[in-house]
Amino acid sequence: MTMKKMMLILLVMILAVSSVFAGGSSEKASEGGRLEQIKASGQLVLATGNYVPFEFLDPETNEMAGYDIDLMRLMADKLGVELVVNDMDFTSLIPSLQGGKADVVCAAMYIKPAREEVVDFATPYMKTGMVLVVPSANDSVMSTDDLTGLRVGAKMGATSEAVLQDLLDKGADFEIVSYNETVDYMLDLQTGRIDAAVNDLLNQLEFNKTYEGLKIVGDPFTSAELGIAVQDGDAELLAFINDCLVEFTEDGTMDELYAKWIVGE
Repeated sequence: MTMKKMMLILLVMILAVSSVFAGGSSEKASEGGRLEQIKASGQLVLATGNYVPFEFLDPETNEMAGYDIDLMRLMADKLGVELVVNDMDFTSLIPSLQGGKADVVCAAMYIKPAREEVVDFATPYMKTGMVLVVPSANDSVMSTDDLTGLRVGAKMGATSEAVLQDLLDKGADFEIVSYNETVDYMLDLQTGRIDAAVNDLLNQLEFNKTYEGLKIVGDPFTSAELGIAVQDGDAELLAFINDCLVEFTEDGTMDELYAKWIVGE
């Protein structure tokens, strides 16, 4: 092979490699500038679920309402765009974000390592955890150590069931009674069909507004943080959300939202 042919082959290889890298840079460039894309479209697209009091369909207005909806609408207002709310099954939220069908997910979502592997989370905006719930007249159950011999309700496949199973695996002695929906075991707890229940603190505070005769005992015995998710690598939008959370914390907005939706003032 002549030197000229060798140089020609080398040049072709260099151009091919350069094309690959250029394509990669172009793709990243198209993925970047998301805030400008949102502003240009005039819409911030939110993927969310249905979890009172964070996001739910208000029967009076027939529109989505709640803590997360208000929070994201405030962020949309800062961008000067409309908030578009897509209500969907919880399991569809992250795939919707990954598929580019939503700009952000805000749905009282726990920040978990498995989720952090596929999306980026902003600074946690709220802390929560699992709590014990008993009838108001029950003064004998004060912690998970007092569950021996009792029937304890939990939601099937949810964190409440998982933490109870973990206690059993560590030697505790009680019966888990699993339900499809939290409301079902709250009703059974009211009527005495079960002795105690486990639920998320924030969700239980909402239930206590409606279901009389129940109380939370002790502090949360697990800890979790709620986060707002964006596409993996979407640093610009992530920074904007984090800046908003700092601003809203410092000016009291987060306290106002907590009082309105969580406490119920």
